[in-house]
Amino acid sequence: MKNNFYTVNGIWFIAALLCGCGHKTQLKITPDTIRVNSLLLSSANPGTTDRIQYNGTLQADKTIDLSFQVSGTITAMPVQTGDYVHKGQLVAAIDETVYRNQYNAQLAQAKLAEENYNRTLAVYNKGSIAEIKMLQARSDFEQATSSAKATYQNIVHTKLFAPENGYIGDKKTEAGATASPGTPDIQLLDIRSVQVLVAVPESEINQYKAGDQAVVTVDALGSQPLIGKVSEIGVLAQQNSASYNVKVYLLNPAKALKPGMLCKVTFGPDNHLSATDSSGQKQIIVPAQAVQVDEQGNNYVFITDDAGKKALRKPVQTGALYNSGIAVKSGLSGNERLITSGYQKLTDGTPVILNK
Repeated sequence: MKNNFYTVNGIWFIAALLCGCGHKTQLKITPDTIRVNSLLLSSANPGTTDRIQYNGTLQADKTIDLSFQVSGTITAMPVQTGDYVHKGQLVAAIDETVYRNQYNAQLAQAKLAEENYNRTLAVYNKGSIAEIKMLQARSDFEQATSSAKATYQNIVHTKLFAPENGYIGDKKTEAGATASPGTPDIQLLDIRSVQVLVAVPESEINQYKAGDQAVVTVDALGSQPLIGKVSEIGVLAQQNSASYNVKVYLLNPAKALKPGMLCKVTFGPDNHLSATDSSGQKQIIVPAQAVQVDEQGNNYVFITDDAGKKALRKPVQTGALYNSGIAVKSGLSGNERLITSGYQKLTDGTPVILNK
């Protein structure tokens, strides 16, 4: 009987021990409360205030490459890079000796042909020669005169004049070099107005149109904003890139804006990308690090419940990546409280405490 007593007691002791272990195991799998930071989406996406910022580069509104129409040795180039020149001002000249001699020879031929024609016409008027002789003499005179005029144009083309007001942007050669027809020798820049060249990704290019307002801040001139308008929208992607060029027109009356200056460009509120995408679908901009990816490649975020006590997992569909975050096309209404830190430790339903 005594042995049976100890046996029964032993069984009860082991059973109690097992129950205790099971109870402890159950406590361990209870999720701990996690401290997290959060962001109220309705205040983070206040309509049209979050605009996309792009990098841009200034360039002259008009760039003209000046070149000679005849070949020869450059004898003068009385301008330097950065000089302001006026329309009609001499900027370069080549040796005209060869062309002057050719013109003088042609001019002498034209005078001889004129004298021959006048004599032939006089004889023809007396009826001493056939009309065909007179016509041939007149034709020779006209051809010689035309040749002389054409040769004189070569002399005119030995001088290069500015076609309009502007700055000398670049001298591609110097006096003493040989000029070739059509080869640029001087670059003339018209900077009374400038263009801002902006590379816009293909996912955003359809958001803009000619005439849209743009705000430009030039790094070299401080933070003073300049207001411009979109003048051109590119239709061909840049080589080896999925970006398109957008040009913004800016007036430059003080000529303080120089080609090559770097700037920042933001487009007007009508083009706000966090409100809608190109198809008109609503988007919400959230911090990129808050978007997680599961084993199947699906995107999701964690938000809190209405009481702010539990983490809820929400599948989302993402869109384009912007400077301010990543666009969420669907899955969020915009009124949720998004968890922005501590989400690595969360599962659906994990208790949370919001950091103040």
